[in-house]
Amino acid sequence: MDFFFDYPSPYAYLAGTQLANLGVAVRYEPIGIVEVMKRVNNQPSPACPPKARYSGIDAARWAHHYGVPFEINQAFVTALGTGMFDYQILTRGALVAQELDVFARYNAAMFAAIWGRPQDIVTEEGRETFLKRLGIDASHFWRRAESPDLHAELQRRNEIAARRGVFGVPTFFVDNEMFFGNDRLDFVRERLAAHSQDIPA
Repeated sequence: MDFFFDYPSPYAYLAGTQLANLGVAVRYEPIGIVEVMKRVNNQPSPACPPKARYSGIDAARWAHHYGVPFEINQAFVTALGTGMFDYQILTRGALVAQELDVFARYNAAMFAAIWGRPQDIVTEEGRETFLKRLGIDASHFWRRAESPDLHAELQRRNEIAARRGVFGVPTFFVDNEMFFGNDRLDFVRERLAAHSQDIPA
């Protein structure tokens, strides 16, 4: 199963907390969702204030339903709103973490830092502290995340996502069938079950 995600989405965080329950290998596909939305003429929730307000309430309901922590990192949201913070350094950080084989630690902690138990991931000092808490060497990590080839790699992934029909996150693919939203995980389970029955013993 392919899981397309990005960190500014509370629903991607919520979906991520449930993937271990699916019992299948998951291929994590980090993308810059704002860029993908531009490519497909969609808009993020903050562009519609009533939708943004409702999303916060709805995400809290889902977190309670799943039994997972939910607390919005207000410093991160404010930084996004001002346009002074290129959050995609965090998404490119996921690519670095995949290269270094520390993705599982990084990904869970990054989602939690934004949507579960807030930490400073906006400032350089905060991001260095974030990695040190995970036992990851920060000296190379963030420089690598800012490298031109990882900028290009994220753009390549954005283009692939748009071509596959991704318009938001979380998006899942089982074979080539697409599912959007953490509230579609029951459909994902059904498709995975049908897929397993199609595989010859």
